Amino acid sequence: MKIRIRGNSIRYRLDKRDIATLEQQGKVEEDTRIGAGALHFCLKARDTDKAGIKLEGAAVHLSLPRQQVTQWIQTEQVAIEQELTNPDGSILKLLIEKDFKCITSDEDQSQAFDNPLAKDNC
Repeated sequence: MKIRIRGNSIRYRLDKRDIATLEQQGKVEEDTRIGAGALHFCLKARDTDKAGIKLEGAAVHLSLPRQQVTQWIQTEQVAIEQELTNPDGSILKLLIEKDFKCITSDEDQSQAFDNPLAKDNC
């Protein structure tokens, strides 16, 4: 799982392995070690009608409606977009995407989805 944070937006990019884990276990997690600590990210499918996110220490827990996650996994749908209102009234934008291969990247993309725009540079 790749995480990109910019201002009040968080973008999650899940590859095939991440999506298989989410489908089978109902959640997918990622840890990033920083010194003696770690940042923890968890994306979970839950029996709920709306998305929710909470920050607990160095952990970010995102919950999405199970029905929405299942539809995203089982179809060609590329992304789930959500906007959540923070207690201070600001908006947190969330984007959960299938991780497509990038034509110009040197990173391991063996688990990325084929890019539908492969004929173009991404």
